[in-house]
Amino acid sequence: MYYDFSAAFLRVQPPDSNFGEAWESLCYAMLRAELDESSLMRLAPPDKGVDILSRGMSAAYQCKSDERGTAGSISAKDSLDSLRTAMANRASLGWATYAFCTNAHYTGTAVTKINAEAARLNLTRDQLDFKGPEYWDELCKKHSSLVDHRFDFRVTATEKQVIEAFKKARYYDRYVQEFAAKIRQADFLFAIRNNRTPVVIEIPFSPELTVKNCVDAVKELLGVSLDWTNFTDMQTSAGPSISLTIDRVAQGFNKKIADLQVESGRPLEFWIKIVWRDETQQDAPSEGQLYRGLMLQKRLDRVHTWSRNELDYGQRRQITLDRAEALVQSMIWTAARRLRE
Repeated sequence: MYYDFSAAFLRVQPPDSNFGEAWESLCYAMLRAELDESSLMRLAPPDKGVDILSRGMSAAYQCKSDERGTAGSISAKDSLDSLRTAMANRASLGWATYAFCTNAHYTGTAVTKINAEAARLNLTRDQLDFKGPEYWDELCKKHSSLVDHRFDFRVTATEKQVIEAFKKARYYDRYVQEFAAKIRQADFLFAIRNNRTPVVIEIPFSPELTVKNCVDAVKELLGVSLDWTNFTDMQTSAGPSISLTIDRVAQGFNKKIADLQVESGRPLEFWIKIVWRDETQQDAPSEGQLYRGLMLQKRLDRVHTWSRNELDYGQRRQITLDRAEALVQSMIWTAARRLRE
């Protein structure tokens, strides 16, 4: 996903006093923008099982969140309690459809329990909806100007973390020591954006180091693997290539940062291009292996599997690129949350 809805990045701004309220405020802002519904309202506690109500559409929304975002999960118990309370107050509130608005996923078991309870309460399947993080991700991208102030996506790497990144990039110790000395002497900090998420990483660096040095360090700090991935159901594969760009123009790897005339604090862009092939690659890991390595099995569970013959060339291309991008985004968000810890 392009956005991350965890407590690491979503701000709690007055009048909200906790993360749950901040999540509800974001949902309310997005629903107002998307539905253009003048009768949309937030209900103050006690909310009677409904956080947001649209009288014009006869729709009720209940917001549930986990501070870990998609790395966490939503409680079935709390959702069941809200559903029962909402059903007890359905006539007085006048809603016909009910939606859970979540920043994380339910487990399959939780969804089964909620659906069973809804049926017991005579709420039909088409009257109950689950609006998960992917839904809010699309709305936030569509209405970004209305929500970006609600997030803080800037992460700052320490000098120690940058040095560790060079070690992970397999630079010889003598080069790592040389780079460390130059960084300490330079007292230079600059920001780097990327084209796959809104994360901005600030790193201490030296203008005397090269673009390649910078790309190698940022790749490790953001957790981006250049290994290709096999999507075994479609028998396709994809892999990223990376560069450092200014106004989308790639800069030569041998250039010194000083030659780019970058002012301290001015963002450059870590550009990630995804290339695909209509075949698998020998010895490349599968999508499942990589998601399990990132401890994001819940994301993998939601990937629809295809038979190669179900799709034409263009469809295989687009689905492969979309999945590869989602994988890169997961890598970046996992790394960014660790940098925030």
